[in-house]
Formats: sequence, C-alpha cells, structure tokens
Amino acid sequence: MSEQAVSIAANANRLDASGPRGPRPRHTFSRRNIFLYGTLIVMAVYYLLPLYVMVVTSLKGMPEIRLGNIFSPPLEITFEPWVKAWSTACTGLNCDGLSRGFWNSVRITVPSVLLSIAIASVNGYALANWRFKGADTFFIILIVGAFIPYQVMIYPIVIILREIGLYGSLSGLVVVHSIFGMPILT
Repeated sequence: MSEQAVSIAANANRLDASGPRGPRPRHTFSRRNIFLYGTLIVMAVYYLLPLYVMVVTSLKGMPEIRLGNIFSPPLEITFEPWVKAWSTACTGLNCDGLSRGFWNSVRITVPSVLLSIAIASVNGYALANWRFKGADTFFIILIVGAFIPYQVMIYPIVIILREIGLYGSLSGLVVVHSIFGMPILT
C-alpha cells in the first residue's frame, strides 16, 4: 500500500471519529409537526368526505339510498343511476340527459384552450424576446386586462357577437373564452 493511500485512509478514519458536528437532526415528531399534520388530515377529510358520499351514493340503488346510511358502502354496486343521468335526466326544460351538455362543453373547451394557448405562446414569446417600442406598455395592458371584471365586458361582447353573427353559437363561446384567457395565459 502506498504512502498516499495510507494517509487518505487515516484522514478518513479521523474524519469519521471527530468529523464536524453540523446541525442536529430535527425531530420529525415535534408538537408543532403533529399539530400541523393533524390539522391537514382533518381538513382533507372535511373536504373529501362530500366527494366520498357523492360517489358512494351514486353507486347505490334507490331502496338503499332511502335507508339513509350515506357513509356505508353500497351493498350491491349499480350503474343504473349513471346511465339514467347520462340519457334521461332533466336539465332545464329538456329531459335528454347530461350527454348533450357534456359534449357541448367539450366542443367549447378544447378549441378555446388550444386557441388560447396558441395565441398566448406567441404573445409570450414576442414579449420575452422581441423588444419593441411599447412592449412594456403592452405587457401592463395585458396584466390590467386580467383584473377587469367579466361583468363589465359582457354587454359589449354580446353586441359584438350579435353584429358578427356569432351570438348564441358555440363558436361565439369559443371566441369569448379565448379572449378572456389571453391576459391570464400570456
């Protein structure tokens, strides 16, 4: 064994025996942590309990629901309420189920999100990389636009959509959601 290897081994033993003390390990079960995690668990149960009751109740039949045991798991799992809600539930004046509203939401959400992201990414790229006269002012206007209440802009948007022929259509809603998403996404 070389002299250098012996000195490295001796230094390693010396560091292990009398190494720097460093900070003491924190006690993971301090009163503060127990109180904090206990509070977090109680709050999580408080917020998740209604979700549990909703899901469990939706998997029960009507006779079992009438018994009133909302916290007990279903004796017999049935998807009949889901099928009935999807196909024949009454929403407003129509009793054609939730399927039409669900698919309308998809037809509005997907194009709105894609259009908003496309426009906002171009805006963000331009604001970050291209310095032009008025870039800071434009950025401030975008930020201020995020704080304008929607109620202030509803009437002018209705008038504009009526004038361009998009009032009452899904395309009009896509345009509105894309416009309202721009200040937030940029």
